[in-house]
Amino acid sequence: MDIEQKDKGVIAVLLKRFEHERYPRIKQLEEKVGNGAVLEQHDLTYLEQVLMDTHQVIAIVTRHPEYGALAKETLLMYEEIMTKSQLNSNKVSSN
Repeated sequence: MDIEQKDKGVIAVLLKRFEHERYPRIKQLEEKVGNGAVLEQHDLTYLEQVLMDTHQVIAIVTRHPEYGALAKETLLMYEEIMTKSQLNSNKVSSN
């Protein structure tokens, strides 16, 4: 199997995972921190796994830049969630 065929299969799996797992989880985490909560250990473990998976995504996006905007926006969403959680944590600590 050539790299192009392999990439198509991996992209299909990644998009399906994003649609059915990652995006719904992003929305849950956004709501959680939006309501003033901080990320719990299981949330942080999940985010750590997502960041480890990013290495595979970066390699594919390098070869298929048409997916770059989606990858970038997704990482920015995770960054916003982590930043908001930290701000929430600082608010709780200062009270």
